[in-house]
Amino acid sequence: MGCHTPGCTGEHATGTISHTVIYQERSIVLRNVPAHICPDCGDVVLTDETTIVIEDLLRRKARSRQTAFDYEP
Repeated sequence: MGCHTPGCTGEHATGTISHTVIYQERSIVLRNVPAHICPDCGDVVLTDETTIVIEDLLRRKARSRQTAFDYEP
């Protein structure tokens, strides 16, 4: 998949990232999130499936006091 950043000619590669979100007024870090990453500019794209899993994970873990979780598909 080609990069979406204007002027960048890089091709996205599959990898994992740490993704920080603000959920219910808290910053939460999700580790090992699968993503498509441009090696040239760092542009990151999450698939629809990954986004759905993240939303579900946040709902399930919202009551925990933890601020970091591993991605669990």
